[in-house]
Amino acid sequence: MKLVKEGFLYYFFSSVLIGFLLMCYMLGATEAHFMDAIGWLFFVTSCFSHAALLLVVVWLVLFLPFALLRWRRLAITLLVGSFSLLAMLTFVNLQVYRIYRFHVNGFILNMLTGPNAGDIFDFDIKLYLSEGLILLLILALGIGLWFVCKRLASRCRRSHVWSGIGFLLATLLLANGSYIYGSFVVKPSILKSAKLVPYYFPLSATNFLEDLGFERKVLSLDTIEGGGELCYPLQPLRVDTAQVKRPNIVMILIDSWSRLSLTEETMPHTWELAHQEQWYQNHVSCGNGTSFSVFGMFTSLQPYYWSAFEANRLSPVLIDQLLSEGYDIRTYPSATLENPPFSRIIFQHVPNLRVNTNGNTSFERDLKIKEDFISELPQLKEQGKPFFSFIFFDLLHAYSLPKELLNRFQPSWEYGKFNELHNEMDPTPFWNLYRNSAYQTDLMVHEVITALKEQGLYDQSLVFITGDHAQEYNENHKNYWGHNSNFSQYQIGVPLLVHTPGQDSAAVYRHRTTHYDFVPTLMHDYLGVQNPISDYASGRLLSDTTPRLWHFVGNELRYAFIVEGDTILTKEGAGYIEVTDAHLNPVDNYHIQPKAFDAAVKDLNRFFK
Repeated sequence: MKLVKEGFLYYFFSSVLIGFLLMCYMLGATEAHFMDAIGWLFFVTSCFSHAALLLVVVWLVLFLPFALLRWRRLAITLLVGSFSLLAMLTFVNLQVYRIYRFHVNGFILNMLTGPNAGDIFDFDIKLYLSEGLILLLILALGIGLWFVCKRLASRCRRSHVWSGIGFLLATLLLANGSYIYGSFVVKPSILKSAKLVPYYFPLSATNFLEDLGFERKVLSLDTIEGGGELCYPLQPLRVDTAQVKRPNIVMILIDSWSRLSLTEETMPHTWELAHQEQWYQNHVSCGNGTSFSVFGMFTSLQPYYWSAFEANRLSPVLIDQLLSEGYDIRTYPSATLENPPFSRIIFQHVPNLRVNTNGNTSFERDLKIKEDFISELPQLKEQGKPFFSFIFFDLLHAYSLPKELLNRFQPSWEYGKFNELHNEMDPTPFWNLYRNSAYQTDLMVHEVITALKEQGLYDQSLVFITGDHAQEYNENHKNYWGHNSNFSQYQIGVPLLVHTPGQDSAAVYRHRTTHYDFVPTLMHDYLGVQNPISDYASGRLLSDTTPRLWHFVGNELRYAFIVEGDTILTKEGAGYIEVTDAHLNPVDNYHIQPKAFDAAVKDLNRFFK
């Protein structure tokens, strides 16, 4: 059928044109300076294949059915209009990305339709005219392309059609194949350039390849120096040696620790400790899952930087500064540090790093890391150098208690029956399983603190006890259980207890603090770093009581800003924005304040060159 052939030619050439337009995202981008042959192969093929995938949906849904029904005019109008609109959006998105370093999403659309949009988007009339002219040219190109394809259709043979299909399939296979390779070996040119293509999600098979027995060897830095497109820290660190205190530092991290479990009944020892030390009751994580929460803790960078940080092989300035001060850094992980890859993202410079712990269950591994830390304390004390110990308990995340330890809080499930969860169920048995696990974790934390005191190290140590993120049990009555599903306080709000060397009184703090605050507190108060905190961190001192407005949580794909009154502005993976109050109730007709958003995003992006 002639119309179908014309439509296919239009689909093919429009895919190529939008592919070239996507390639323009590399113009002026810092990523261009670090590209190599395989990086260019991936980027070029990803642009063409991504455009082809977007347009094939248009062709199959908006053109082919009407073409087969012989509704010629409607089929042509929908196809040409869809291509022109997609090309225009690709061009507009390019302008947005150059300003904000992320693609058009609900935040931008909300800001554009807000009552004060002119506060930010106040451009010269010449700019509006030039941009408008470009959009008109794109529309003219889309219309003109149809007439070109109409003339070519009479000369097009079946072999030409199959060649076009083969070309697009080849770009699809090459793009995904090279990304599978690049993500497995952490190839910077591939990982960096993938971010430039809007809403592009290539295949990754890292876990599958590791399961098959392939050894993951991270490639060398090649030509990348100085952090690539990142400038972290913004200025070289300046250290006043007279201000360096070098206390021992013990960070006890409890996976999935809910504030509601820190009670006298559930965690009696930790509850007592909270009333003896500094208790931060309004502390929040920087994510609702382990990967990005731990990343934010150790880097004081928003998890938005995860892939750029990984691709550039950067090391947290905190860890490097501890090493330069002679700290003995030891990790005690219950779950492996290789997945998520904290071993190469957070602790890549730490010698003799411990990444795994033997044990059949998280309970057994938690007991083992507790015992290992306690057994090594005499050696740590005797060597006479400061130490940094990272103890990461996993029991509250895994619910792996033996049956004989499930009797304290009843009724209790024996394991997490996730297939039975629903909005109307009584959460008590599930919650009691969590509380029984929390009670055992409390005993282990107590033994760690007691051992520090018995060795005479407690008063010489800075001790943090917190959670990576929280754990929800349908407190919002929206059928959310566990974590990694929303950004309410029941998934990001965690306890924080701090013991400081020489502390002589207890204190309770109710101002907002965040995981981003650990690095600046350590660097400024204990390691003698004299730079402004903004040079190396997105957080503030834990003692800083000023509001943490526009708190960023999440990752590059799905993230949120927590704003005044704990209103949650969530950018979903598909790009739209969802606005809810602190209890996940929808907030209708919410308009982002453009100036505040602009300032927040500029602050978010300030470590990019």
